[in-house]
Amino acid sequence: MRSWLSSVVFVIGVAACGNDSGTPDPDPDPMPDPDECETSYLAYDNFGAPFVVNWCRGCHSSSVPEGMRQKAPVGVNFDTEADVLEWQERIRIRATGAMPTMPPAGGPSTQERALLAEWIACGMK
Repeated sequence: MRSWLSSVVFVIGVAACGNDSGTPDPDPDPMPDPDECETSYLAYDNFGAPFVVNWCRGCHSSSVPEGMRQKAPVGVNFDTEADVLEWQERIRIRATGAMPTMPPAGGPSTQERALLAEWIACGMK
């Protein structure tokens, strides 16, 4: 019975994935409701900077030596607000959406990722 149940759970899990390629959704809801941006309290100082420090800069910082970047490309750094703005599209694609790949070890909750998506979609003010 255990193998039958495991098979059912596996099939349901695979069917629920919805993306056969295993790659992240290339365009996770880029446009929020306009009212959402009007009322959003998210800004670099109160959300973006703390998020980047907590979840990104451990690998994506110019101060991290190449051998300790956990495969983060050299030059993809989030040291400043300008750096984060420069890489916003890559951050949106890799860290938000249905199948985020960053950070690679898991990381932010679904709610935190939703806030990240809102902050980016509303202009990263």
